[in-house]
Amino acid sequence: MRQQAVLTGVALTVLCLVLYWWGLGDVPFYTKGEPREATVVWEIYTTNEWILPLRNGHLIPSKPPLFHWLGTLVSYASGGVSEFSIRFPSAALATVGVLLTYGTGVALWGVEAGAVAAVILATSFEWSRAATTARVDMTLTVCMVAAFLFFLFLYRRKDVRPREAFLFYVLLGLATLAKGPVGAILPGLTVLCFLAARRDLTFLRHLYVIVGGFLVLLIAGSWYGLALWQGGYDFFTKQIMKENVLRFFTSDAGHEHPFYYFLPNLFLGMAPWSFFFPPFVVYIYRQRRVWAEKEYLYLIVWIATVFLFYSAAKSKRSVYILPLYPAVALLIGAWWQELRHGSTVMSGPFFRLIQASGYFCLLFALVTIAAIGGQALGYDPLGVIRPLLHPRDQSNLPMFTGIVAAHPTAFLLWSAMTAGSVSLLVLGIHHRYWGWVFSGLAAFTIGAVLLVNNVFQPTVAATRTYRPFMERVVTRAGQAPMFFFQAFDNGALYYSRRRIPQYDANLVQPGVGYFLLMRRSKWEEIAKLNAENFVLLDESEGTGPKDRHKLALVHTAKGAYVSIEEPVAPADEDEPEADAL
Repeated sequence: MRQQAVLTGVALTVLCLVLYWWGLGDVPFYTKGEPREATVVWEIYTTNEWILPLRNGHLIPSKPPLFHWLGTLVSYASGGVSEFSIRFPSAALATVGVLLTYGTGVALWGVEAGAVAAVILATSFEWSRAATTARVDMTLTVCMVAAFLFFLFLYRRKDVRPREAFLFYVLLGLATLAKGPVGAILPGLTVLCFLAARRDLTFLRHLYVIVGGFLVLLIAGSWYGLALWQGGYDFFTKQIMKENVLRFFTSDAGHEHPFYYFLPNLFLGMAPWSFFFPPFVVYIYRQRRVWAEKEYLYLIVWIATVFLFYSAAKSKRSVYILPLYPAVALLIGAWWQELRHGSTVMSGPFFRLIQASGYFCLLFALVTIAAIGGQALGYDPLGVIRPLLHPRDQSNLPMFTGIVAAHPTAFLLWSAMTAGSVSLLVLGIHHRYWGWVFSGLAAFTIGAVLLVNNVFQPTVAATRTYRPFMERVVTRAGQAPMFFFQAFDNGALYYSRRRIPQYDANLVQPGVGYFLLMRRSKWEEIAKLNAENFVLLDESEGTGPKDRHKLALVHTAKGAYVSIEEPVAPADEDEPEADAL
């Protein structure tokens, strides 16, 4: 048993290495969020300012610094700031989260339940996306998950030693340093709701709540105090009010969505495993009288607390509910183990519901194969859904056709892997071999994640990133004065490896040449009024995070001022990034 558990853990680690670490640093930054965090890491690395590094020398960071500290340490170890060093914390912590989920499943129900839960979590779309993205979300998630799970084991043991209780508060403090007070609030709220459901609030005495609260304040509050001392009112407004209070209670911070927003996003984020949600929910409901005995209650309270908390918030992003994914995966793992061993009640209607979920998975796989195969043969099967898409997504369909045509080998291998997974699905559903069904779905999702990470992502990045352009800009401009002109891009800033202020005539030295970075469309306007003083030197191949604008490099050797007919305010440097879902 122990040897099997160890070998399975090693296999899961290898799976995570393949899914998250393969080509981790190969894809250049092309979204708004990743280079925004990367510039903070660059500031720490180059200025040694660990408390409140200012992006571009004057912008207050949007999030606390735990992720950036980790990225900086990796950058020191690897010899410089890079895409790999900045994404490393997310990939490493995502792997830790998968292994924590596996270990919990093993401890509660056995190796099979733990392995199923871990594979479901590792291959869920939202988890794998956050694992390969240089954002703070995975750092927050794993710190919170560690706190959630550690409390579970403290409660199961009952006999809590002071140092063990204090470790729980250390995890809460780290979670707070990852993204703010929500890192401590959500686990604490979950614990209270669970103990209330168990009618065991007296257990709080074993957790040394008062001393623990001071420990959280010492860990997280010390940074907040120092940052407030350095940043003053601007820090208070940005990180405390906007990123926490306003983001929860008002729509001023962006990402406003309706209360039910997370229902479809949870389904999409865990697809195709989510096709089994209907029979899984029925099973959980039927087991409601034995939730506590089967170790389900805490996980259900955990899921409900996180889901309802973020649903009540005005600002919503699909990644916010990532901390509940391990709990959902664990419950599905326990259910799947019972299903495979025949201990789940298999009445006619219930079995037909499970079978229908399996056939929906099969249909999803077949439709995906048909769509990709049709594109490869020159047809346009996706044209059926074109009228239903946002105009921006409609414009991306031709890119998809080009990706299929440009990577025939990758799609051939994916098709072969998918065909095998479909065969397992068909046989498994027909003969009720649930291990085969699980294996088929696992193979399908692993193939899909690899295809997205190693084919789709690099292709999209190549059309949008400013990295090649900025490499030429750095070579041309050297350390000469450079300004953003009525534009701003975090990726361009990061790849410049310097600070680039917004254009201000007061900053221009008479007779000294300088460079401007502006949108290509803006240059066409400027050229009509300043053609004799300014020269277009280069323009980007990439069209930016929103696939809208090429950047242009403009130069003057005379230190001339820019003449514009109608001044336009500079682009908002902290404009919220839209969700991908």
